[in-house]
Amino acid sequence: MRLGLYHIQLMRYYEEVMAQAARNYAFTGDKKWEMRYRAVEPISDRLLKNAIANTDETIQPFFTVMDNANVDLIKMEYQSIELVNEGKKDQAIALLDSKEYTGQRRVLAGGLEDFITQIEGDARQRGNLSDVMIPSVQQIIELERKLAVMEDNLKKEKLFAIGELSARLAHDIRNPLSVINTSINILISQKDIDAKTMETYERMQRAVERITYQIDDVLNFVKPRVSSLKNTSLHEILASVLARIDIPKTVVITIPPNNIEFVGDIISLEIVFVNLITNALQAINNSGEIVISASVVKEKIIIKIRDNGPGMSSDIIPKIFEPLFTTKQTGTGLGLTSCKTIIEQHGGHIDVESVVGKGTTFTITIPYRQIM
Repeated sequence: MRLGLYHIQLMRYYEEVMAQAARNYAFTGDKKWEMRYRAVEPISDRLLKNAIANTDETIQPFFTVMDNANVDLIKMEYQSIELVNEGKKDQAIALLDSKEYTGQRRVLAGGLEDFITQIEGDARQRGNLSDVMIPSVQQIIELERKLAVMEDNLKKEKLFAIGELSARLAHDIRNPLSVINTSINILISQKDIDAKTMETYERMQRAVERITYQIDDVLNFVKPRVSSLKNTSLHEILASVLARIDIPKTVVITIPPNNIEFVGDIISLEIVFVNLITNALQAINNSGEIVISASVVKEKIIIKIRDNGPGMSSDIIPKIFEPLFTTKQTGTGLGLTSCKTIIEQHGGHIDVESVVGKGTTFTITIPYRQIM
């Protein structure tokens, strides 16, 4: 088998896509880059293995060197992905900037680039190309980078607009909302209120709570708190959260029997649990079961919040942590984004699993910091 320009450029292209995807994931934490990396890596590896198996003895040593470099790079890139998943973005970036990584990149990328140049030179001397030409790999790489930059800029513009809007409106909305809420509470506390009037007052109260919840979503996202680590426990946080949420009698919430004591930002973690439990209540339409479990595994606290709602389709799951994405008519699309940010500030990560018709499970993993 004689390798031509198309095959080598394809190898070079996939190698660059993998490197760029790993770096983009390290900087952004956006799961789509991890998904792209995991999709491309087996293809790239297979191309190199096929090159070794199907070329003559004079070329095999070259591709063996390329393959060895590729194996080392894949190990480091997967390691960087795991570091990001553990909330250690700085370490992931440092690994991809290390001498070992950049050295192997020079071996693989430089070797393939030189091989491409040699094939192009031979082809020009012959006056023809036996392989189908593809666009320059550099053009493809540049397009990938431009798309990533454009997407990042678009996200920043959205966040800037949210910040500007929330800063102007939050104070103006909160004050009259507080007056309305106080007035409703006074009305509800009066004696001899007929059932129809009480129902009206309660609808008004729920509307105020919904607006307050949306304002909190925006403010928690735009102006995240400075972390304040204190001694706390899982039961303490859950008790405070459940006291703040209106839980219908048609919902059963099971909390972990084991109480894990640890160090964390109590207020921020309460925001996370309020969001996740409220989302679960909405998912089960205020009728069903929510199970919260917790364990300590290898110096990490793992907390799962599972509901038996309708679940989410596979096309929705990758988007749920993106700012402004929501499937609810009254949602802001910022609650889960705030949860992700808070958990990452604790050095952890949040994941989701969902099966249509069976329910959804959010998994929080944070380092286990023992009581000070």
